[in-house]
Amino acid sequence: MNNTYLDNPQASPDEINKEVYFSNKSRILLIGMGADIGSNILYLSATTNVEFPVTDVLTRHIESEGLGVADRDPLDELKARLLLANPQLFGRITTNSRDCSLAIDNRSFRVHFRDLDQDITDLGHFDLAILATSRRHIRSQSHLEKLESIARVVVGVAENSDIPALYPALINADPQHFLTSSVASSADISGSYAMGSCQCVGWTTGLRILADCCSYRGVSLQEFLIHSEVDIVHPDTASSNFGTKRIGSRTEDPRDNLRPGVSQVAESMLRFAPATSSNNVSLRVLTQPPGYQIQRFFLRGLDISVQELLNAARALESKEPSLIHVTTSSIGSRAYSDLPSGFILLATEQHLSIKRIGDIIEVVLQAFVHNTLGYCATILSAVDHILSSEALTLVNSHNSSLIKEKT
Repeated sequence: MNNTYLDNPQASPDEINKEVYFSNKSRILLIGMGADIGSNILYLSATTNVEFPVTDVLTRHIESEGLGVADRDPLDELKARLLLANPQLFGRITTNSRDCSLAIDNRSFRVHFRDLDQDITDLGHFDLAILATSRRHIRSQSHLEKLESIARVVVGVAENSDIPALYPALINADPQHFLTSSVASSADISGSYAMGSCQCVGWTTGLRILADCCSYRGVSLQEFLIHSEVDIVHPDTASSNFGTKRIGSRTEDPRDNLRPGVSQVAESMLRFAPATSSNNVSLRVLTQPPGYQIQRFFLRGLDISVQELLNAARALESKEPSLIHVTTSSIGSRAYSDLPSGFILLATEQHLSIKRIGDIIEVVLQAFVHNTLGYCATILSAVDHILSSEALTLVNSHNSSLIKEKT
């Protein structure tokens, strides 16, 4: 590794060689550090056993405002975002304006204040970049190409149906279960991939449970799955914009207000043809994470039991604790707000059930889906899989010609 970049040119060569830039460590770039996703990714990189933690942050320069503005700089504003995301970090965050770095406990991160529309080639090369700014950037070919020029792999924490997906729940699943899937070596992949939204992670985790059930039977899920449905209750997060200036999906007055909307999961579900799909309900409410999700899978000709589903879910939990947590305690969502797991499956008879109608069975799964902390844990786990020299299952775009070719 021969590239380092400091936004502060006053830094000395000794400072350049601090722990952030050990030559034998992978460089992971986080683009975007909002109070929802970016801050939690950084927090987990510093405080959990992540094999490939974030090393650098690229984010826009933050203008200070309000009381005490003269005593704050952009690093202080990032510190504030971290504290809003995780108040338990109070007293554990330090900043260094000389080398433009921020540290949580003993883990230091180099911060590059730059707009993504500016030139970024002088940042050097990264093994992987996590794009966590907005759906606009993740769905912009020009922005993805810009990031690909400095990173071997770019993953977007949202859905983009025009590029392949590396869904955290399916990244190490058996590809035989999904018609539009393919397998690649982590050493060989490059370019941009979608990881889907938090709701995509939730839905594909339910899909993974069914796929693993089929693996135990020695059959392929795609032969039996004919339709799936998802209903969502999504908490509003710090990036939402409440107000009364206009009426819109993200700007309505929150008082006594359930706001129907749409979810990125609808795009994700289209990747799994020939089964049809529907996102029937997507409510956004003024409450704290995690949210809630009801999944319905309709299968023809496959008779499975609740116990088989539970066995598959618990086996997956033992392998991927950041992805799924299985519980029989259906208490309020707040109890799971600090759990770094993306999908908290409710394993009670009232919430997990199977209904049979002729040769069709309906599998109903219900879970808390964590749209901040737990979601970020699944993203970092997926990054570890991508960079750990193993086979990866990719899910391609929904494309009728591709489906015809594989049929």
